[in-house]
Amino acid sequence: MKQTFRQSMSWLHTWGGLWFTWILFAIFLTGTLGVFDDPISHWMREKGKVSETPQTTAESRSRAVTLAQDYLVQQAPRAEFWSIGLPDDEEPALRVFWREAEGKPFQQRRLDPLSGTEMKPGSTRQTEGGHHFVHMHFELHAGTAGIWIVGAATVAMLVALVSGIVVHKKIFTDFFTFRPGKGQRSWLDGHNALGVLTLPFLFMITYTGLIIFWATYMPAGILARYQGNEDAFFAKLTEGPAPRPLQRIDAAVPDLVPLMLRGEAAIEREARFVVVEHAGDRSAAVRIFGRFDPDAEADSLVGRNSGTALFDAITGETIDIQKPNTVRGGNVLATQRTMNALHFVRFGGYPVKWLYFLSGMAGAAMLATGAILFMVKRRKKAGDEFGSATPRAYRVIEAINTAAIAGLMLACIAYFWINRLLPLDVTDRATREIQLFFAVWLLTLAHAALRPARQAWVEQLAATALLCLTLPLINLITTGDWLFAALVRGDGETAGVELSAIAFGLIFGAALRHLQRRSASEVRATAAAPIVEGA
Repeated sequence: MKQTFRQSMSWLHTWGGLWFTWILFAIFLTGTLGVFDDPISHWMREKGKVSETPQTTAESRSRAVTLAQDYLVQQAPRAEFWSIGLPDDEEPALRVFWREAEGKPFQQRRLDPLSGTEMKPGSTRQTEGGHHFVHMHFELHAGTAGIWIVGAATVAMLVALVSGIVVHKKIFTDFFTFRPGKGQRSWLDGHNALGVLTLPFLFMITYTGLIIFWATYMPAGILARYQGNEDAFFAKLTEGPAPRPLQRIDAAVPDLVPLMLRGEAAIEREARFVVVEHAGDRSAAVRIFGRFDPDAEADSLVGRNSGTALFDAITGETIDIQKPNTVRGGNVLATQRTMNALHFVRFGGYPVKWLYFLSGMAGAAMLATGAILFMVKRRKKAGDEFGSATPRAYRVIEAINTAAIAGLMLACIAYFWINRLLPLDVTDRATREIQLFFAVWLLTLAHAALRPARQAWVEQLAATALLCLTLPLINLITTGDWLFAALVRGDGETAGVELSAIAFGLIFGAALRHLQRRSASEVRATAAAPIVEGA
């Protein structure tokens, strides 16, 4: 029989949603954690033990830039790119980055801001911190390929949202309907309620996520008109300075300090980064990036930026000045940057961040309940979608479900433990933390494939709950800092991370208890079944 439009949408919602739900759950969960990337980074760097925020002066910044320039001249006198990251309250080290030529990997070092010598591994806790979750959210740590994968999943999310509205024609009635303890019906009620509750947020966060990378996802115009050169395209769009071509004429970069001080005066902000393009060439340019001011940027949805100043590195000529919180490019870029600010919650302070966090977690739960509902429904009444291979296909889906949901949550809290347990002197420590995160996640897939489905869920949830509840304890053991001390000194970021971990531990513990009760009741029902049939 010919399917109706609603039946077609139901098929699309079920199967299209399933194949992308695993990626979308990872995107939503890590993106939601990324809302608090700065507090997470604060906790991971042990900044809670610092009683005062280091004060920077023009003299200290000038000395740091001089030391960094001397180091870069020795390491890469003719590099395509230099960047100097000045010390701040979250990162006390002087950071230098460089790339020898286009296409070659970036190099980076951390220097002592007083002596300019390389800081040995182990002198501080090197970590990617909460930025790991942000990168996982938008590119899965896979670069441009990851951005395209996330983009495809985001389009699938929009399709699933629209098809879900079509399928659930009584959508608002469903929102007020929840029947606990009814198995498949309960999962469906929970999925519907969470979907309706977060529907405006889900549409906003999904659509704005696509708009952020519009130039990547719609490159035809840039390829045709600018041969794929995005820098040239945006320079034209914003009426800013065009990229400077390499002249291949040797010219040493003069002292960067005067240009940094001029840039600070022009944008009326302290410098955060000093960047040199085409170092050692006659075409060299110096760009000064200002430091963000949380108070000034808090409610600026459109033009949220810290200002930049661009100079000719050789002559010192001023090429371009952009004041903080201004936007160029007319309504096109103003709209895109507003979408960007909406997506990354760059307004409203902590109240709005918590609103996004709770909405994001509800969205992740909606995705998880949808994936679980798929298997609950087919345990009761299996379809024949894969012919004779259907049971094996369902077993694979069940294992992926477990690892994609429970396993990812376990890997996320394990990342915090890895930060505390990994020795400080490990080479490329921040990279090792991320590699171990993925190793834990991969192990949860192997575990889910080897264990019975329900046992895999129980064991992974139990491990997640345990790691969440004991996170303050491992912090105390490894650093000597603890939750009560953070509360006493008014360190809300450190305390917030640990209190949130405890709250999630209690939630996972409650879910674990529910699963165990369901298992026990099903065992009793199975044992009683022959008696009922013979009565």
